[in-house]
Amino acid sequence: MARAVKNYGHYWNRDFIDWGGRGRGNAGTLIGYSKEKKTKKCDFRNQIGVYILYDNDLKVVYIGQAGSGDDNRLFVRLKEHTCNHLRGRWKYFSWFGFRKVLGDGSLSDAQHPDSSVSARTKDFLDEIEAVLLQIMEPKLNKQGPRWGDAEEYLQDVDSKILENVDIMSKLQSIEAAIGNMAKGKNKNA
Repeated sequence: MARAVKNYGHYWNRDFIDWGGRGRGNAGTLIGYSKEKKTKKCDFRNQIGVYILYDNDLKVVYIGQAGSGDDNRLFVRLKEHTCNHLRGRWKYFSWFGFRKVLGDGSLSDAQHPDSSVSARTKDFLDEIEAVLLQIMEPKLNKQGPRWGDAEEYLQDVDSKILENVDIMSKLQSIEAAIGNMAKGKNKNA
């Protein structure tokens, strides 16, 4: 059975992404590892497929596609949304990728936007249903998504990013405490 979706990541946190920076060799990454197999980590920055952006409450705010051009891969599309009109409106994202992960942890070049996929209609129905069930998580569906051989990848978080997030969290707590103290002084004045 031929499937278009080869792998997916669900509810990845944008705060844990290495968005890169200026200078050569600092392009950023979208690293994940297989939930099932103990394969090498894979950088999904050049993945093609569809993605979903969620707000802090895990409500869908945007659905898009990546791969309809060389400069339109998953990482580029997500990074665009960190500085366009959606920048403050999303926190998490899910993605459904068409490029297969190879044994060395790289993405296959065999799947590209002009590739064709052929399968039975039943298989396509199962796949579309699986994507929708994964995204929407309807409470009355007892059955979960039927992914076949599509692999789930979990987000890998670099320890440097975690340190920065922890520092930012502590700074926000300090700022809130200072704000509360300032409010207390204003009441006494």
